[in-house]
Amino acid sequence: MNTDKKNKKKEKINKGLMIIISSPSGAGKTSLCKKICTLDKKINLSISYTTRKKRKSEIQGKDYIFINDKKFLDMKKNKLLLESAVVFGNNYGTPTKSIIDKITSGKDVIFDIDWQGAKQIRKKFPENVIDFFIMPPSITELRKRLIKRGQDEINIVNKRMNMAFKEIKHYKEYKYVIINDNFNVAAKRILDIIKSERMKKSSISKIKKNFKKI
Repeated sequence: MNTDKKNKKKEKINKGLMIIISSPSGAGKTSLCKKICTLDKKINLSISYTTRKKRKSEIQGKDYIFINDKKFLDMKKNKLLLESAVVFGNNYGTPTKSIIDKITSGKDVIFDIDWQGAKQIRKKFPENVIDFFIMPPSITELRKRLIKRGQDEINIVNKRMNMAFKEIKHYKEYKYVIINDNFNVAAKRILDIIKSERMKKSSISKIKKNFKKI
């Protein structure tokens, strides 16, 4: 592939934004992702594959795409996943093709993923990524939220709390850190930053187009 073709391919890939939202369980990343998508229709929610069991409140294809371990490993082997991670013994991954199709057509995509997946996407698409780490107001409040949502037994809550301490250590890898002490305020802060980053990206694209010789 010659240089001109490489540049055109890179320019095409750089059209859409990849918005990553990470947090320890219970800090609100999933709810924030869904809220942001309702507030800004230009943002598409990435639906991950997972091998964990479906919860009663979850809908196949809307919350996650639930598959078995064999299918997941086959997808990973055939490089059909943009990123993947193991969380609490379960596999999670993002489909490559649907995301690349959206990004190359200029659509923004928001990802509800952990620090492992964020690191992989950051490495592959450094020009496209805006990343946020969502922090709970306190460890005490995080535990209250995990118990209140009633999705896990107390032994699982304890495991999630232990994992939270490890996950929080990765907050420095993210450009933006948001404390989710007020859900609507946190969602607005994230959306304001996304709009600002869009303007910055648009301005840079125009400069590159209009001042090629500089």
